[in-house]
Amino acid sequence: MGGNQSQEKAAPPAAPPVQAAAGLSDATAKIEGRIQTLEQKIQKVDAEAKQWVEKAATNPTAKARAMQCLKMKKQYEQQRDQLMGTQFNLENMAFQQEQADVTATAVAAMAAGRDQMKAQQQKVNVETVEKLTDDLADMQAEFKEIQDALAGASVAGGAAVDEDELAAEWEAMQEQAAMEKLMQGAMPSSSAAAPAAQPAAVAAASAPS
Repeated sequence: MGGNQSQEKAAPPAAPPVQAAAGLSDATAKIEGRIQTLEQKIQKVDAEAKQWVEKAATNPTAKARAMQCLKMKKQYEQQRDQLMGTQFNLENMAFQQEQADVTATAVAAMAAGRDQMKAQQQKVNVETVEKLTDDLADMQAEFKEIQDALAGASVAGGAAVDEDELAAEWEAMQEQAAMEKLMQGAMPSSSAAAPAAQPAAVAAASAPS
């Protein structure tokens, strides 16, 4: 029973995957902190070694202590150099990861653009464009024929012009113009006769009866 229960027990959920760039960044930061700590230790043992060197004339153990400090300094320096090499490798790997991400993004964008172009090409291909241009040319030619037909119908369907009627109208207009000139010439003579008649009428009125 216990074994079956342990087998039937659901497995714990898997931990979410950690992004490589974030993991590299965390590791680099952790190594940087360790390097700073080693730098501080190197400075400390170096200062202690200098102090023991100053006491070498009066303290017989000063040389041994100074040598011990120098050994520790060398060890710290080796650890620091190793960590700096590891840090460099991590930073280089993070840079390569970023470049890979950029490349993947660019490739995905290019693939999406290609698919979109294919879809558009299926909607508008060469045959469709040629058919469209042919249809437009046919429509323009047909429209021109319709316009020409309408223009011809307006000319042919108009009333016939009677040349004799036009000549008669022309003569009537000339006669009317001549009559108007005669009337204008007669009006000044009539007006001149009117003042001459007025003195005769005045004289007749003033004569004794």
